[in-house]
Amino acid sequence: MIECRGGGVMSLQMLSPREWAAAMLADGTACILDVETSGLEGSIIEVAVIDAASGAVLLDTLVDCGPVQIEPDAHAVHSITAADLDDAPRWPEVFAQLAAITSGRQVLAYNAQFDQGRVLHDCHRSGIDPGHLAEAGRWQCVMARRCAALGLGAEGRVRLGGGHRALADVRATRALVQLLAAGLPDAAGLAALEDRQCPFL
Repeated sequence: MIECRGGGVMSLQMLSPREWAAAMLADGTACILDVETSGLEGSIIEVAVIDAASGAVLLDTLVDCGPVQIEPDAHAVHSITAADLDDAPRWPEVFAQLAAITSGRQVLAYNAQFDQGRVLHDCHRSGIDPGHLAEAGRWQCVMARRCAALGLGAEGRVRLGGGHRALADVRATRALVQLLAAGLPDAAGLAALEDRQCPFL
């Protein structure tokens, strides 16, 4: 919900993609999160969060996922190795920071269902209460808004085209939200639609 003129409130779902993006870029409203994982159903091995309004980096860390193996397909995407995680903090320590950073904010993620699912997975695995990050209404899917703007409907899928590291991907996601807020053409999204061979990620 957001506050409207006259003191009323409006559901975020009622906003156009442009209105939604502008609302998310307001000071103190939202942060943008991305995770890299050991596999599609694996554990988080990197997480980054930036402030949606300013782009300031709030969290950028590798995560030691313990004995979990990094799957070859996942490594091919992000190039993170087990050796890279040797001195990284474990999930309980990282989650404590994440919970504090996201408190009172909307959490934007390019593919929010995936990112929230991995956060909840690792909280369950570590015996941690996910708190507000378990709330469906806390998360906002940027891909869904992008697809709505492209005329695909909220269930469409278009790859982000980021750098496949968490910080690069949150920055690419913020640039996309800024594009939506400005009402500018999504040239990359249109190109992805035309490329029948592109993987939808």
